[in-house]
Amino acid sequence: MKNNPLEQAKHILQELPCGCAVLDISGSLAYTNPTLCQLLGSSEDAVRGTSIESILTVASRIFYQTHFFPLLNLKGEVSEIFMTLKTANGTHVPVMVNAKVSTENGETVYICVFAPVWERQKYEEQLLSAKKAQQKAIEENTILNGLKAQLEMNQYQLDRKISILRERNNAYLQMSKVFMHDMQEPLRKISLFLDALFGKDRGEVAYDDQRKISIIRKSILRLRHMTRSLLDFVQISAPEESVTFLDPKRLIIEAKEELEKEASASNFSIDIGDLPHFEGRESQIKRVFIELIKNALQNTLADRPLNIQVTAVMVQENVYQHQTDKYRYTDHIQMEIKDNGSGFEGQYDSYVFGLFNKIDARSGGAGLGLALCKQVISNHYGTIKAQAEPGKGACITIVLPIRQSAG
Repeated sequence: MKNNPLEQAKHILQELPCGCAVLDISGSLAYTNPTLCQLLGSSEDAVRGTSIESILTVASRIFYQTHFFPLLNLKGEVSEIFMTLKTANGTHVPVMVNAKVSTENGETVYICVFAPVWERQKYEEQLLSAKKAQQKAIEENTILNGLKAQLEMNQYQLDRKISILRERNNAYLQMSKVFMHDMQEPLRKISLFLDALFGKDRGEVAYDDQRKISIIRKSILRLRHMTRSLLDFVQISAPEESVTFLDPKRLIIEAKEELEKEASASNFSIDIGDLPHFEGRESQIKRVFIELIKNALQNTLADRPLNIQVTAVMVQENVYQHQTDKYRYTDHIQMEIKDNGSGFEGQYDSYVFGLFNKIDARSGGAGLGLALCKQVISNHYGTIKAQAEPGKGACITIVLPIRQSAG
């Protein structure tokens, strides 16, 4: 029996390390060897007589109908066809299929060999993953190149704008100095010749003329004060002062002491809470505190001594103030400077920061103090707002970044 070639062939077929099946003309499974049954997780009796399509996945079934079977009938054989088997428990088995048409006893059959290709699928998945990673890298590189080009363009445009702004700033500074000097000199001459004409013989001047002369002198003094204030306003941000970490409590105390040296600024108190340190230009920030205290003094009520309360908290604010689609939150100090002065109507919250804007024309100053504060705070990338209520005082809110650098 062992020497029978037919028996030996059947034994070899049963022991093949790959799946083997014989299909009839309709595509039904007439024979499956043990290896194929093992791959399918089923028995030969269970699959015999069923269509080959029942052991294929949906994609392989379509491929079988449209390519595999027509090509096998046309050429008589197919080789190295990749398909996927569906096992009894629903898992998938990738296989390489070779098939050939055979005729036995006048009947046409199809002999198919299924070789599992687990490593090939793994390799193809790795190739696909590598291809996707490469494509992603290419896309990211394209985006980065685009961003780099945009950044270079923005830096170029920013450099040009900085150059223009510096030139304009220098020109405005020079122009303001010339303008102020040219205004001061005529005022000086007017005052000098007015004194020469009417200074000695004031008794011989008619009362109405004396009143007019008095108005002229007051106007001259006001013009001098306004020109000096304008020059101060222009020059406040001009000096190149280094940025250092500031102690705002110390600066407020120093500002109070300076103002207390003036006879008209002695009857007031300041309560200062815990204030975080922050980066800034010391002389400019100190000037802000001086102007805010001055403003409170100018609006003191007669029935109570002025009291100023200064408090602060740490907040997170967006560093982009003008680009609405950009967000980057960093640490900021939010200071509130409250007084118990006369206050003002809410409609003037923004008005008070304008040049020469004064709610009470009789109050001292040129109306540039809060405008100067706004300019300094803006130069420190911060914001300043005012809220008040008539008879109950005002509250100035200042928000400044803890660090001036973008890093």
